Amino acid sequence: MTIKPLIFGAIALVFGMTLNSSAIARELDQYEQQVENQLQGAIKTVKGDGYQLSFPRNVGKLTRRTEAFKTVLLYPNREYIFLAVCDQNCNKVNVIVKDMNGKKITSDATDTPISVVNFKPPTEDRYQVAVRMEKCEAKSCNYGMGIFAKR
Repeated sequence: MTIKPLIFGAIALVFGMTLNSSAIARELDQYEQQVENQLQGAIKTVKGDGYQLSFPRNVGKLTRRTEAFKTVLLYPNREYIFLAVCDQNCNKVNVIVKDMNGKKITSDATDTPISVVNFKPPTEDRYQVAVRMEKCEAKSCNYGMGIFAKR
């Protein structure tokens, strides 16, 4: 057995870890931090009401009138909360729940930078949960989405 392949493997591993840790270590800008703070506040609030974060949070940027989707498997007769927040450049964000054919089941119709939808699925199925950036004063706005289930 030669040691050369092991050395190259170790170098590749260390290099990959260095790249990964530098990506993780990036500081959030002020708009990303606003979204993160709102999500953390929401997690604490709904936890006190008996809900827990059920899927990894989504964070990102959207331009006006665009959507970001997440497909989730939900169980019948379990209570869920879908929550979306956005940064200070956003005036309105919506959460829309759709079936896998794209048909809208429910949504939040308020004109606010925080959107909350309570949902109890009638059957076990996959659903599309979309965050739609309705009003954004900048080129793009940061958003965050959390999906919570009642314990």
